[in-house]
Amino acid sequence: MGLDRPTADELLFKSRKSVHDLVRNELKDLMQNPRLGTVDHQRLQIHFDAIRDVETALPRVCSSAGLDTTKLAGLGTYKYDAHRTDELAGLHMSLVAMAFACNYRRAASLQWGDPYDRTVYDVPSNLDSQWIFTHISHRVQSDSAVGSDASNPTATQAHAEVDAARMKTLAAGLDHFKARGLADQCIVMWTNHYAEGPSHAFVDIPHIIWGNGGGFLKQGLYVDAGGAANNRLLNTLISAALQDTGTLVDNFGDGTGGLLDAIRA
Repeated sequence: MGLDRPTADELLFKSRKSVHDLVRNELKDLMQNPRLGTVDHQRLQIHFDAIRDVETALPRVCSSAGLDTTKLAGLGTYKYDAHRTDELAGLHMSLVAMAFACNYRRAASLQWGDPYDRTVYDVPSNLDSQWIFTHISHRVQSDSAVGSDASNPTATQAHAEVDAARMKTLAAGLDHFKARGLADQCIVMWTNHYAEGPSHAFVDIPHIIWGNGGGFLKQGLYVDAGGAANNRLLNTLISAALQDTGTLVDNFGDGTGGLLDAIRA
């Protein structure tokens, strides 16, 4: 058997490390040059200290610390379990946070369930009936027929409890991003397929946006977009993601262009 060949990511990491070590050594040599003035030496020292701070932080943010590696490894032989959807969503969020912190990936998407979501949530109002989430959302045991809040208040209460459970999972996943110092470096957006179950409406669809995209977005606010088209939100989020290039995007998708100023910092 031959030796395992390094992956592209491993080669890229080694290449970046070699360049980094070369620049650091050149910087050290320059700082020891007797012809360097006091002011210039101070400036280089500040720069050198900043590099050292990054080096100190990297092992903490770019590591497997905080990951449930046993459960993640077990996903290789995973068999569908209707009760584990939120658990798997949380595991994948923790993995994405590490990938971002290590700069292995710049973008990721995670589908939480599907339009015919078979997840069974063991919330108090669903313990006896054990309805799948699609039926709870429809207020009736059907993938096509629709009931109402009045016709099935138990399903309505169960839906509220499911929403609370999902938000706890989302918050726990975002804690992984926060622990790796990504609040000012990235954006995480959570949203729904529909505004709510019985009507399947596409108006007033909720969005949760975590992270300020390099200071481009407001945080800690509830914002009523006032019926703005979805493309204005996407324009704003794409512009936030491209802040390192100084680019603003105002023509993504159909509808009136522009940015959603209500969420801009």
